[in-house]
Amino acid sequence: MYIALVKTWKKTTYILRESVSSGKKQVHHDLFDLGPFPGAWINYPGGNAWYIDENLEETISCACQKFDPDTLEELFWPWVRPDIRQAVAFFRNRPGSSGSSGNPRLTTAEKQEILCLTHAFDKRRTHFLKFGNMDQGPLPNMPAVLFKDLQKKSRDEIEQGFMPQEKTLESSNLKSYVYTIFDLQSFFQGALAKQMPQALDQHKVESFFLKEICRINKRLFGLTSHLHAYMVRYLIMFFDNDYAHTLLLDEMERAFRSRHRSFNPPTPKIFSGRKARSIFKITKEEFKNLNKRGLRKIYRRLAREHHPDRGGSHDQFVEINNAYQVLVGKL
Repeated sequence: MYIALVKTWKKTTYILRESVSSGKKQVHHDLFDLGPFPGAWINYPGGNAWYIDENLEETISCACQKFDPDTLEELFWPWVRPDIRQAVAFFRNRPGSSGSSGNPRLTTAEKQEILCLTHAFDKRRTHFLKFGNMDQGPLPNMPAVLFKDLQKKSRDEIEQGFMPQEKTLESSNLKSYVYTIFDLQSFFQGALAKQMPQALDQHKVESFFLKEICRINKRLFGLTSHLHAYMVRYLIMFFDNDYAHTLLLDEMERAFRSRHRSFNPPTPKIFSGRKARSIFKITKEEFKNLNKRGLRKIYRRLAREHHPDRGGSHDQFVEINNAYQVLVGKL
């Protein structure tokens, strides 16, 4: 069972549905129209207690093929009064409670079956919603458990499951999300297709998107004359939003500027020890008797005399610095 949100141009309503087998596929079956607010079917006897209207529960138990009262309570949980949800949330989440369930390990055969039965469109949506990654390269290696909840469900139930997850996306991510789940990057070459679709030819992107949405509309819903309502939402996401801002272009621009603005200082002249001593006006014997402190004292005197700020020559000042580095290295 699941609660489907159904919107028409006249009204918005919630319908309790179930997925049932029809041959080799799952289809949905309407059980009860809950109206615009499912919370109206919840009763509060007092304290933190709550229960679903008995008449509704009896009607559902007769109409549903596999009725489970615990599942029914889970479905109505989002519409329980907020103060009660907060008060009893801890008890619901305890191991073994009706609000929590174990995750038995899947066998190899079960994993293979899940991966085989899950449509690529659903895999891409699940991958993006969980990891927020436009690059779908890792998708073939994703564990089957990620797609376990998509099994034995009608297409309607699957779509109803994706809708609330998509509402958590920021508006700036909606167009990137649609670009990714329709695998539009596969029509282009290079890293930009996976990281920065706004840099691509948008006329081509739009053309490939329209082609893919029609193809998937036919594959999932068997429609060719018009788009199913579940596909229309992606049309709106794509054309009513812009791509998320990316730093990739900024980084490429900064790197380009850095490469072309880089300053390579001229290689300093390499002096021989004799030339360096000549600049410092000391003999070979005098240099042997010098220590670093004495050499530094001579350097400071020469630097003051020939500093450009004091009217000295810039080239001569550079020679003094280079000579000092040579002589220091030889002490």
